[in-house]
Amino acid sequence: MRRWQKMLLTAFALLLLLTAAAYWYLQKNLAALPLHNLQYQISSLSLRQLQLSSVSFSLDKPQLQVQLTDISINWQLLNSKITRLQLGSANIRLLQWPQTTDKNAAPATAPSLPADWQVPANFPDNINIDRLTLQLPCAASDCHYLLSAKVSHSAQQLQYRLTAADAATPTLPRLTLSGDYHAVQQLPVLNMQLELDNSTQLKLHQQLSSENGISANGELKLDIAPPSPWLIQQLKLWQPAIAQDALAQFTAPVSVQSNWQLQLPPGMDLAGIASHASGNWQLSANLPAPLTVPGIGQVQGTVQAELALERGELNRYQLNAQLAVKQPQLPEQLQQFGADAEQLQIAVSADGQSQPQLNALPLSFSISSSGDTTLQLAADATLNLTPPLSAALRNGRLNLVQKQLTLPGDVTAKNLTLNSHFNASWLVDSWQLALLNTEASIAQLNTADVQARDIRLVAASGQFSGDSNFNQTTLRTDVDVNVATLTQAQLKPLSWQWHGKLSGSTAALNIDGKLSNSASLGLSHQLRYTPDNTAVSWQLDEIFLLAGNPLSATLTAWPALLEFNRGRLSAGGEMTLLPDTSVDATLALSGINGIYDRSLFKELAGTLQMQYRHNNVLLATDNITVAEILHGVSVGPLALSAQYAAPVETPTAGKLNIQQLQLLAMGGKVLVQPVQLDLAQAQQQLQLELQQIDLSQLLQQHPTTDLTGNGRISGSIPLQLGSNGASVTDGSIAAESPGGKLQYRPSAAQGMAASNQGMKVVLNALDDFHYSVLSSNVSYDTSGKLLLALNLQGQNPALEQGRAINLNINLEEDIPALITSLQLSSQISDKIKQRVQQRIQQQRVNNANGVKP
Repeated sequence: MRRWQKMLLTAFALLLLLTAAAYWYLQKNLAALPLHNLQYQISSLSLRQLQLSSVSFSLDKPQLQVQLTDISINWQLLNSKITRLQLGSANIRLLQWPQTTDKNAAPATAPSLPADWQVPANFPDNINIDRLTLQLPCAASDCHYLLSAKVSHSAQQLQYRLTAADAATPTLPRLTLSGDYHAVQQLPVLNMQLELDNSTQLKLHQQLSSENGISANGELKLDIAPPSPWLIQQLKLWQPAIAQDALAQFTAPVSVQSNWQLQLPPGMDLAGIASHASGNWQLSANLPAPLTVPGIGQVQGTVQAELALERGELNRYQLNAQLAVKQPQLPEQLQQFGADAEQLQIAVSADGQSQPQLNALPLSFSISSSGDTTLQLAADATLNLTPPLSAALRNGRLNLVQKQLTLPGDVTAKNLTLNSHFNASWLVDSWQLALLNTEASIAQLNTADVQARDIRLVAASGQFSGDSNFNQTTLRTDVDVNVATLTQAQLKPLSWQWHGKLSGSTAALNIDGKLSNSASLGLSHQLRYTPDNTAVSWQLDEIFLLAGNPLSATLTAWPALLEFNRGRLSAGGEMTLLPDTSVDATLALSGINGIYDRSLFKELAGTLQMQYRHNNVLLATDNITVAEILHGVSVGPLALSAQYAAPVETPTAGKLNIQQLQLLAMGGKVLVQPVQLDLAQAQQQLQLELQQIDLSQLLQQHPTTDLTGNGRISGSIPLQLGSNGASVTDGSIAAESPGGKLQYRPSAAQGMAASNQGMKVVLNALDDFHYSVLSSNVSYDTSGKLLLALNLQGQNPALEQGRAINLNINLEEDIPALITSLQLSSQISDKIKQRVQQRIQQQRVNNANGVKP
């Protein structure tokens, strides 16, 4: 008796130990799973069964929340096989769809076929899921579905059935997936049938058998009927709603059939199978009525394809597809640009009678569209279906007509046409595009500042290449652009031409070009671009002004009163755009004759430098010269050295630094003392110095010849410049020692002397006056009145034995009228005379209307 008690106690202890070990093993395996907040409740546990009343947990990837109830697991104790797995109910909620896989992840190894296709021996005999509630994030909020499943495994045959229903109508199955699977001689036989709410039915049969290696025979059949109301409702939840007219046009079912009979070599991976397989594959698809395909449009047409292999080599290959896509769904960005097509026609054909190979499958295709965007694209292609995949296009032709194209920055183009002939190739990691001939035209191009008409672009040839991600793109092409009329606020309406050579890559681009217009203006430029530095060098074609002035014919801001009629000028410079904007430019003038307003100048020469830095402009010259200036009187040469600096925001309110301003006039000099002028101020002060002015030449400039004399005059004139004009206050001039001689012999002297005894004495004294002192105060107002308070000291040897004479004379002169008189009486150009006469007429009109000058 004691012996049996010991045996029972020992068995009970072993049972407790096994139960503890099983519980420890279960806890260890559950802890190793990537689960969070795992909670479970065991209702019963025996040697053959485990029952859980509830299990709940969550996952991070994907973000899932899972709640399971009434779980029952039965197994065989001896071989540890699960015989039955029962789930009463479950609630699975997906919080967020999984993100795309990491592009930098290591590539997966090439898949290979398993050696044994039989269902594993320890696969459960029965799996039952009574009710599973599935919550998925859809467009509005969450979509709720009910699933149930039954799987049975008996005699190496697996049978399965999965049904899904909408939570709103739980008793009405919407989706059913059923079929069976078994292995014959360790090779699979699969039958599957999918039904979706009496609208879509898919049947698949696939069998592998050991016949002359491995024989793969299969058939697929897909039928899509017009969608049911429930399916239409679901499509609205998962994507933009299908238009009612699209549903109305879908009246006939879509059918797709495919079958294959292949002989596969045993023991090879998929790549090896593709290179050694033999057999046939056929595909037939018929879309008799428009079928709305999400993201594409309403598709209609037929597809017929056939492929035959012999030991990896093609011996028959045919493809014929004729498809129409109504209301195609173009990418949103293209639609924003204005692209819109009512219908696409797609034709693809291939005839493999020329002994094609898998690495060189011939193909011809064409795509055409109608609507606001008219497209015609056709090419011959060669496909390589053996790893690594590749494709090549030959004789590609693209014809595009776009009624209106809207680009960022308020840029619109009307009646755009593009015609291109090209070849292209694509590899897994690179691509190439060869343009054989490309022409484009735009009837009208409008931007915020520019309007252009009849634009034509021609690229005779071009080479483009890059990697699969378009991170590195290289190019080499020549481009010609012609614009019939270009209108811009700073430019006169002209025709323009540009020829450019582009070479380099997106990391280092070079553009060498020449811009010219119908006014014979030419500008060469060289652009060098890198992400860190972008610079442009430019050179203006040398302009020979005798043939015309292309600058005045091009620029609206060219001063209307400035004309160049001979000489030459040239310019060039550098402009840096990155990392900071800066400009350096030089303008060279040589031998330029011309007219400014009513002044004529000759032999203008020198260089002018312009510099832009940090929103400030600097203009500088140290050698500007003018040989002669004719403005009623003839003066010159003039020499100027100066600098002008101003902010870009206020270009006319800068500071002018005059280092040298010298004018040779009437045998002497007129100098401006070095000074810095602040043009932001209302008044500017200049100090003019007169040195050694020849009195005889000065008097010769006056229209009357009654007064003659000699001597040299010097002085200082404070010149005040303001918005109302120029003025002088308290200027002074005086004759250089030892003085000189004056003779005043007017034709009316006798009459003047007879009527006035004092005037007779003065006229007698000035008939031959030898002066030792000649000085005067000088005043000039903004109306043009010159006042001279003249003091003369000297004697006439023939008058009263050379008695000393002291004369004080006040003279007043209208300088503008004097200059006008001098201009009309001198031999000047007809243009200046015309402008002088126009000025006189305008003054008369102003005087008649009471307008002050």
